[in-house]
Amino acid sequence: MLSVIIPAYNVENYIKRCIDSILNQTLKDIEIVIVDDGSKDKTSEICEELTKKNSNIIYKKVKNSGCSAARNFGLSLVKGKYVAFLDSDDWVDENMYEEMVALAEKETADIVICGFKKLDENKKLLSKVEIPKRMSKDDYIDSTTEWFSSPCNKIYRKEIIEKNNIQFLLDIYTGEDMFFNFMCFFFSKKVVSIDKPYYNYFMNSASVSNNYKNRTDIYLVIDELIAFYKQNGVYEKNIDKVRECFKYHGIIYPFDVLQRLSENKVEGWKKFYSKIKEEIDRFEELKTFEIKLCYYFRIFRLKMMGLKKYKKILTRK
Repeated sequence: MLSVIIPAYNVENYIKRCIDSILNQTLKDIEIVIVDDGSKDKTSEICEELTKKNSNIIYKKVKNSGCSAARNFGLSLVKGKYVAFLDSDDWVDENMYEEMVALAEKETADIVICGFKKLDENKKLLSKVEIPKRMSKDDYIDSTTEWFSSPCNKIYRKEIIEKNNIQFLLDIYTGEDMFFNFMCFFFSKKVVSIDKPYYNYFMNSASVSNNYKNRTDIYLVIDELIAFYKQNGVYEKNIDKVRECFKYHGIIYPFDVLQRLSENKVEGWKKFYSKIKEEIDRFEELKTFEIKLCYYFRIFRLKMMGLKKYKKILTRK
């Protein structure tokens, strides 16, 4: 009935919790596909041991090629009517998949979305993300929300993915999930949601300085999104959705990252700033007056950060 794909790489501290959360589901007709992306720690040993004990687990170890490649390989193996994705350091509530599959069957839906919880290392609840019910499929295509981009709080009818040859973008490390969803939602006929936070998202405490350099990949994703809509002859119809994506993911979020980099005096942040400006300037056709205003306000706010040190000097007694 349902196949769950887990890409895994060096997650020895979390992978058993992740897999156990599927084994303990109230829905029993579940196929678990683990794609070990060349782990070098004890992840492989843990997965192999669990596979020996559970006949519904398919475990494959591949050469390290990234999360997208692992997910795509997993898609080539699955046999379920529905497909789900689970990140290897996260876990799901025990009734998540039963309720989502039941709703998909009842509503003849191609995609079902649920809410999620954000938790820290000690499973302390940091926040909940809810999914308000929307009237149509197009209303759910909202890249300004926290729940749209991830594939992990959703189940998909496999037929939609296979029929349209939908895959994750390779060698892209920011926004590849979101582009996958744009394609899946486009080809789906019906999308529904459950306003319950069944998915548990582990908030890794890694510093922003360790991952900010891949943030410019988002502009490659926007290029792909524009090309996708143009190829399907619906670009003008969907240009507002592209603009929303550009504003939120191409301007607001990257500048929020820049703000934190500047505050923390992370080396090389000014080169990152120059790269972002260079990329944003390419998308002139997307720049409405509102988007330009947002862009220049973010630049102004960032430059004001540099004046803080002078304020401290001037006000020092």
